Amino acid sequence: MSNQLLASKVTVEEEAPSLRAIPSLDTSVLAMVGVCEKGPLNTATLVQSFGEFVAIFGGYITSSHMASAVEGFFENGGSSLWVVRVVHYTDITSAGTATSAAATLTIDNVAAADTLKIDGKYHGTYANGLKVKIADATSGEAARFNLDLLDSSGLVLESYPNLSMDDTDPRYVETIVNATVGGSTRIVVTDLDAAGTQRPANATSSALASGGDGLTSLADSDYVGSSASGTGLRALDVIDDLTLLAVPGIATSAVHNAMITYAEVTRGGQLFAVLDPPSGNTASQIITYVESTAAIGGLSEYAAIYWPRVKVLNPNKSVFGSADQITVPPSGHVCGMIARNDSAKEGGVWTAPAGTEEGKLLGVLGFETDAVLKEEVRDLVFPKRINPITTMKGFSRYVDGARTLKGNGNFPTVAQRRGVSFCERSIKLGLQFARHKNNTFELRAGLERTVYAFLKHQTDVGAFASKDPSKAFFVDFGDALNPPSQPNLVTGRIGLATVQPAEFIKLKFSQDTRAVDAELAG
Repeated sequence: MSNQLLASKVTVEEEAPSLRAIPSLDTSVLAMVGVCEKGPLNTATLVQSFGEFVAIFGGYITSSHMASAVEGFFENGGSSLWVVRVVHYTDITSAGTATSAAATLTIDNVAAADTLKIDGKYHGTYANGLKVKIADATSGEAARFNLDLLDSSGLVLESYPNLSMDDTDPRYVETIVNATVGGSTRIVVTDLDAAGTQRPANATSSALASGGDGLTSLADSDYVGSSASGTGLRALDVIDDLTLLAVPGIATSAVHNAMITYAEVTRGGQLFAVLDPPSGNTASQIITYVESTAAIGGLSEYAAIYWPRVKVLNPNKSVFGSADQITVPPSGHVCGMIARNDSAKEGGVWTAPAGTEEGKLLGVLGFETDAVLKEEVRDLVFPKRINPITTMKGFSRYVDGARTLKGNGNFPTVAQRRGVSFCERSIKLGLQFARHKNNTFELRAGLERTVYAFLKHQTDVGAFASKDPSKAFFVDFGDALNPPSQPNLVTGRIGLATVQPAEFIKLKFSQDTRAVDAELAG
């Protein structure tokens, strides 16, 4: 102690906490990989509303179910979504081989020299047909100009007044139009530093052209991606807090197996994959797909598959035709429902995401096949660990199963698996403070107390099969696990008594003979 106790005094010393707090991490951060109208390539982008998704990645397109899945996710209660856009690559290991392209156009100055280059902000045909109108500045200054972005019909989409070609000016055209906040969501501009007068001439340009979506020859490998190029699933490698994964509408053996491998192996079991069924599958066909075609039956407890596809209100008849409803994959709606349950209460991650209440799917109007309404059909798929989506009179459409693909694993239901993964992630992060500290009895006792306190709280919110901590879990960092022969290794054992959902309810009816029995007894 630095202060000697010589004269009478009161001293204050701070001690390290004997009990560390383990943070409760977010349990419903979804990653979606798929084709979009526009948006950045080779990177995962966070969006927190459907409107934000549309602004960055565009709207509904016939070549993809992404927009409908994203809308279903947020409509059902989701709040955090990382999006990865997919295009075709001639060499999936090289990001520079993307076959998509940005639309482009150059604008002249008064001397008919190229002075300003206009490109689509992202690759895609969405920017083909856009035009740029240059007009006198609202301020009246001759060296400045107004720039309006028009669609093919002449409708003004974006306006930028009083721009300058002087790169030291606060209204410099690149600074304003290309700004991350408040700039264009459709184009980027490049000052070509033309000789003489650089100001663009007043005119309405011809249309941007040569944009390409990069969808020709699109293959499963483009969704799976490569760690070398950061494409497909591997664009998610740098995002730490993911817990759910979906690739909407892409129900192939290669993609489903890659999703499972990514969730269980690449992400160390900290990610849960929600799989869509192939389009148009009957009950027997989805069973064949799971057991034989994709061979994912019994493969992993880090994934679940749902059947059938669902019907929603047609959001855009100019894109999808005149029908009032369209059929979409269920993964976005299911992930949103899972997120809604997670956030409904503390410990919500332990709630089975199924049933007439917790499993309710908002925005779902029907099913691709009404065969799922028949009990005898659900009797076929449910034992194969395929979760049916169905309804009954008086109820909304709901998920009628919470099974993972693997029934003989440690944690065979969705809530068990996701809840344990939540504990693993939280405890792993919460014990980082102990790395490189002296391996003493006091350190190990502190780790045991810290984990116990975290699991005691989980017990209190109903995570386990009992509210009695002695029956709900155990924590052991004792000497038997930490012999002197391993001085640089601390080992702890943690056991969790997770709870199974009530999948079946049996009611026994009989004749009430109590009155007769009483009479005979008298």
